[in-house]
Amino acid sequence: MSEAHRCHDLRLNRPVILKTLRGKEEQRRLADEQKALMKLRSNHVVQLLDVVSISHQGHDIPCLVLEYIEGDDLSEGIFGIDDDYLGVLWQIAKGLDEIHREGIVHRDIKPNNVRRDKEGVIKIIDFGLSREVGLDNKTKASIGYIPYMAPELLKAGEIEFSTEADVFAYGVLALAITNAGLPDWCRARTPRDAPPDLVDKHLPVLDPNVRTILQRCVSTLPSDRPKMSEVVASVEGVLLRDRHRARIVIGGKVSEIDSAHRTAKPTISSAGKPIAQLEIYYDGNSFVIQSVIGSVLINNMSLAVGDTLPKSCVVAFKGGSNFYYATFDVSNPEYMI
Repeated sequence: MSEAHRCHDLRLNRPVILKTLRGKEEQRRLADEQKALMKLRSNHVVQLLDVVSISHQGHDIPCLVLEYIEGDDLSEGIFGIDDDYLGVLWQIAKGLDEIHREGIVHRDIKPNNVRRDKEGVIKIIDFGLSREVGLDNKTKASIGYIPYMAPELLKAGEIEFSTEADVFAYGVLALAITNAGLPDWCRARTPRDAPPDLVDKHLPVLDPNVRTILQRCVSTLPSDRPKMSEVVASVEGVLLRDRHRARIVIGGKVSEIDSAHRTAKPTISSAGKPIAQLEIYYDGNSFVIQSVIGSVLINNMSLAVGDTLPKSCVVAFKGGSNFYYATFDVSNPEYMI
């Protein structure tokens, strides 16, 4: 429906994309794209630079001036299951999360609407079908590529859709861009519901936490799908696994906890016997309480075995009538592109 031309901005001396839509009946979609992009500020969304009108054959043609992204669109079957693939999933999820936080539904998430630049940064493009939740997220005729369209978009009659439609498309995209390709179920959509083992069978070597959340993404009911913030956290957990480091000091003894030293037992002793002790275990993402001896408080609260320690807290060990205090701090690694 659209035409996009690479042009040169003479004032700022930079390449840009000039985009318009074919036919007067499609001009509303250009307005939808303009409205969506004016609200969005994200490292993972194409940037709207200007809105102009050019004269052609006696007609004024409205155009969007977009940033030029030197790189390639994603396509089906191009990634192995590795950190590069997970990084791409994280970036797309991050972009969609930021889009959804502004109340925008992209409505056309598929590989060729996601571009990767020469620096490896992912940008979501083509907002021509985007709508705003609560304002214009109803339609009588859905448009899109069926394998990536959520079930609720394929019903007859008036359709009301939400950001969960993008979540479904993201789940399909995550499967399709791997070297396993687009699953047959996504093409045929029979049976109606995604098989419960769709992701496990299609990507058996993918981390189980990511497999679980991708399976939720392709749920038939929108309410069963996760928020994109949950997807971001799940993928990020795999990318950051075993990269944290924690330190606790008590009684002059320093305990470092990381992937090389996963367990620590800060202790207060009397006559060589522990009277207050906390056993902490690093599972790769969190620092978990394994056992407690005596009275130990975390930020003045009792925690049970299996609880996760806060990333920063004060630990109080009771020894007789006295309390001995220690600070517990965790490094905060971030995944950033």
